[in-house]
Amino acid sequence: MNKKRILIIAAVAAGALLIGAAIGAVLNYSEDQFDNQALETLKSTEGRDNHHAVGGNITDNDLKEIMNANAGFNDIIRNNEVTVVNFFASWCDPCKRETPALNEYHIEHQDEPIDIIGVNISDSDANRDAFLEEFEVQYPVFEFEDEDQALADYQVHLMPTTFFVDGEGEIIRAYIGEVSPELVTNYINYVKEAS
Repeated sequence: MNKKRILIIAAVAAGALLIGAAIGAVLNYSEDQFDNQALETLKSTEGRDNHHAVGGNITDNDLKEIMNANAGFNDIIRNNEVTVVNFFASWCDPCKRETPALNEYHIEHQDEPIDIIGVNISDSDANRDAFLEEFEVQYPVFEFEDEDQALADYQVHLMPTTFFVDGEGEIIRAYIGEVSPELVTNYINYVKEAS
């Protein structure tokens, strides 16, 4: 009986040691290593962001300010290393889910050379304004002067769609669907590295 107890205790101790070593390995995996791994994964992806607009220039169409802009659309693009251009509509449920996170991201990164711009698509003024008020949007919001032409040029058909743009206005990456802060950070890092 004593030998059984010793074997059980030894087995439990060995299991605890292995679990502890595994936890230690995960905890020692630095945030930089996670970021680098995410960036490498992003570089090798061709999936959701293989979009017709990539390589085009977002500054080729005229936009008018709706709210929160202290400069014109093209000036905001040129004044930042990376600009996240998020196409949204008030009737879009994923847009409703991602807007608070985009708003928070904008506020947290105001002192960096990045910005978020919302571009409202296919909406009435009343619905757009109610959406912006409901979510207390702090980042600049614009609309295309000629929405039909711009949507054809960029082939934006689904909401939300988000472009990640360099300081020259080139669309480096695009993402169709709801974005998270982690995805935004990874795509911004990709654009910085690609520029």
